[in-house]
Amino acid sequence: MTRADFLPLARPSVGHEEIAAVTEVLNSGYWTTGPKVAEFEREFAAYINESGSIYTVALNSCTSGLYLSLLALGIGAGDEVIVPTWTFAATAHVVEWAGAVPVLCDIEEDTLNIDVQMAERLITKNTKAIMPVHMAGYPCDMDAIARLSEKYGIYVIEDAAHAVGTKYKGQKIGNFSTATVFSFYATKNLAMGEGGLVASKDERLIEEIRKLSYFGINKDAFKRYEKRGTWFYDIEGIGYKCNLDSIHAAVGLVQLRKLDVMNERRRAIARSYKDGLSAGISLVPGISDTGEHLHTYHLFPVLIPASINRDTLITALRDRNIGTSVHFRPLHMHSHYKGRTGSGQFPVAEGVFPRVLSLPMFPSMTDEDVRYVITNINELVGS
Repeated sequence: MTRADFLPLARPSVGHEEIAAVTEVLNSGYWTTGPKVAEFEREFAAYINESGSIYTVALNSCTSGLYLSLLALGIGAGDEVIVPTWTFAATAHVVEWAGAVPVLCDIEEDTLNIDVQMAERLITKNTKAIMPVHMAGYPCDMDAIARLSEKYGIYVIEDAAHAVGTKYKGQKIGNFSTATVFSFYATKNLAMGEGGLVASKDERLIEEIRKLSYFGINKDAFKRYEKRGTWFYDIEGIGYKCNLDSIHAAVGLVQLRKLDVMNERRRAIARSYKDGLSAGISLVPGISDTGEHLHTYHLFPVLIPASINRDTLITALRDRNIGTSVHFRPLHMHSHYKGRTGSGQFPVAEGVFPRVLSLPMFPSMTDEDVRYVITNINELVGS
């Protein structure tokens, strides 16, 4: 039987706490960057590293964080940055915004994360950074990536848009690289609607990004409207408009405090999918997420049998009120990048792409919702 209401691919989990937090900020009159943003930065830093050795700056998006990280590290014209072809456009676009060249790399079939061995073969004298993406919330091989960084003297800027709360060898993502950039978009595990954050052990890098995020003005700029502030500020260099506001930060604070509970619900849904989906459907990652790595399941991608037409399956699931999507169409298949990279350089991505499908995944899914997805996809794939 087809359900009456549509089950979307993703839905933010919002309760009365978020509404109350926003109301408090609206009533305070302090809507822009201010104490709430600073509080969120401190709490997020403590969440990923309780020792206090991590510094953070909250921004209006993950995309801004990636871009400003490149600028703060001096990456620009003539430089190259290695980026997986299996990612959203933002990961590569920011490299071009900075004036550098994105060099696309293939992926691993069992994780959809960057192929580190291929990445090493792509390193040249012009390579300044590698930008791994923790696909769907499963961590990249950070030890191998760190070895590349040390061997070739290149920066590591992690695109952790999917990986809030993810652990690699028992330690949360955000502790391993030059800079790690998170997303708080409406569908993410920690959802603000819009928002991002850069984390680093380098305090000077974070303060440079903070300055770049608000017109190159020194860090005391937002205090000038407070009683203890002064009208005077100094523009110390070129900058942009990428600061986070207090309204979004208030939502983020509430979401952060219940993030682990929401992530555990995602893992419970993932376990149900793994136990219930038919043998003909391959799981990604194919390796276990138990033990030292902690998968946060921002997405739940599967690989359907090669004999199944994916678009036909998507339409059939939609007719049964089940939303799905494809994450992602590889960058080298898009018109903007197609002319610069030849087919055949990405055999894994090209082999996986026709088979990948993302199933509904969000904390407020009920067990009945999950069973409905499992029953219908098994039936459709089996027939």
